[in-house]
Amino acid sequence: MGHPELDFRAIPRLYGSQNYWQWRVLLKSYLEANDLWKHNEPKESPHTKFIILATVEGDKIEPAYDDQTCSYIFQNLETRFGPFRG
Repeated sequence: MGHPELDFRAIPRLYGSQNYWQWRVLLKSYLEANDLWKHNEPKESPHTKFIILATVEGDKIEPAYDDQTCSYIFQNLETRFGPFRG
């Protein structure tokens, strides 16, 4: 038997600091289960970038993300909404 198909829609959309940790834990778990996470950051791939952006509320997505790496996007979201945001 193969792996069951994992549905990323179970990850709540990141809407702010109130649900950042829930989003991060579930996103990381999903990416790990799909071999898209390594060394405490997302692996670079179009699939990874899609999953990250698809799990963020639209008004939180920056236009610059179009040309940025998965790691940059993830770190930027962590800076903006994580517990140690500036």
